[in-house]
Amino acid sequence: MHPAIKTVLICVLIGLAFGVFFFFAYDHRPVRIAINVISTVTIGSMMMGVIHFRFYLTRRLRQDSARILVMIAALTATAVAGTELILVLQSFLPSGERYRPFSGGSIYFLNVLIVLVTGIPIYVSEESKSRLAMRIADQQYRLLQLEQQQTAAELQLLRAKINPHFLYNVHNTIAGLISGDPSKAEQLVLLLSGFFRLTLGKDSSGFHSVRDELEIADTWLRMQHIRFGDRMKYTIDADPELLDLPMPSFLLQPLIENAVKHGVEPATDSGWVEIRIVSGQSGLVVRIADSGAAFPEYPGSGHGLNMVLTKLKLLYGDNYTFELNNNPKYVHLVIPARH
Repeated sequence: MHPAIKTVLICVLIGLAFGVFFFFAYDHRPVRIAINVISTVTIGSMMMGVIHFRFYLTRRLRQDSARILVMIAALTATAVAGTELILVLQSFLPSGERYRPFSGGSIYFLNVLIVLVTGIPIYVSEESKSRLAMRIADQQYRLLQLEQQQTAAELQLLRAKINPHFLYNVHNTIAGLISGDPSKAEQLVLLLSGFFRLTLGKDSSGFHSVRDELEIADTWLRMQHIRFGDRMKYTIDADPELLDLPMPSFLLQPLIENAVKHGVEPATDSGWVEIRIVSGQSGLVVRIADSGAAFPEYPGSGHGLNMVLTKLKLLYGDNYTFELNNNPKYVHLVIPARH
């Protein structure tokens, strides 16, 4: 139930109780009950309003005792103001007396007493709830910060794992080309230098633009093309309007590396790899196809595949799609589009 409705109902019940008591005690007019209900609802609503907006009165005060004193003064003023308002309203009744300021007599003391006895416990209760809510919100914020820091650290570790694994393969290729084909070894070194330029200058946010990610992928594939020569063909295609959108950093390379490993390396004559990024209803759609053998029914837990799935889980939870398809063979990935 809404607090305002709850307050009004409580005030109505209190007003009825007082009204019925006064009706049978000394004032047998039915209007007495209505007057008490109106009086209680008016003063009670004003009291709850002061408690609800207490922060405007106490926000500059540091000590709890000072806040309570301010609230006592505010509630006292509320009781007096509410009493005066009731006297004004009563003067409009057919049998009401002419309004005279501060002519309520002992009714001021009674209303102040009732407001203080009722309002102070409510104020203390609301303060406790507010502080508890603030502590919970602060703890949730700190927990969120810790989770974000942990996610960033884990993403950095995943990124660090990719580079040594990649460098191991490239260095072996360069070592094999130095004696057999020095010019290709030189090209590969230059491409590797360009790859470092593309990757090491990136921040640690965990995202690249699609354009940057495809440039990294293209540089990597050009290095592999030097290794395999005419045995390898590849194509990269992406919708132009998607090139500036962000996507997880180093997401494509492990998938492309697997495609080359299974679609090009085993081929006796030639193999191919196709990369396509388009816009779908659920976000960015990434498709990486290769000419290799079909995926097994139960794919193994390869290093690159594990890195990709771990990164997707860290960044998106369950809000992504990752599928391995055969006939034709391709990896199907859908991630939320961020702008």
